[in-house]
Amino acid sequence: MIKKIFALPVIEQISPVLSRRKLDELDLIVVDHPQVKASFALQGAHLLSWKPAGEEEVL
Repeated sequence: MIKKIFALPVIEQISPVLSRRKLDELDLIVVDHPQVKASFALQGAHLLSWKPAGEEEVL
């Protein structure tokens, strides 16, 4: 799922490692940091994906 989320267009670049994107009607915060890649749904603050650097995707 993380590849699909990172392929979404950036709606807003919040900081160098945080961006806001949209998956259908779901607003997401995406973390793209050298140590980890992750995404959170703003609705309910659910963690949708988690991938530590050099590791397989955990969620």
